[in-house]
Amino acid sequence: MSHPTSTKMVVNECAEAETWLGEKKQQQDALPKHAVPVLLCADVRRKAETLDRFCRPIMTKPRPPPAKPQTPPPAETAAPSQANEQQPQGDGASGEHMVDESGQAPPTAAEPMDTDKSGSVPDPAA
Repeated sequence: MSHPTSTKMVVNECAEAETWLGEKKQQQDALPKHAVPVLLCADVRRKAETLDRFCRPIMTKPRPPPAKPQTPPPAETAAPSQANEQQPQGDGASGEHMVDESGQAPPTAAEPMDTDKSGSVPDPAA
């Protein structure tokens, strides 16, 4: 469907045709069986054709393509950092070298960390 306003117009035309049919049916039901009918098949066909001529062009119109979100193109410097983020990271025990955002490998377990205090940990062999 092309536009919400067009859709509302189709719905209004259908509701109007349905109202017309309901009124004619009510008039027909009020008449005795031997009286000349108020609602003829030709009238119903004509109303249906008129409704079809109005609605079909609107309902068969192709939908417009969805609006593309405006996103800025990715910068070239962002591409290498994204590649590092997409690599699977292991626990380091499998011999893989882990790399942080700065591109440097973190210190290995053999080197003491800044928070380790070598004098406060008792040596189990002593």
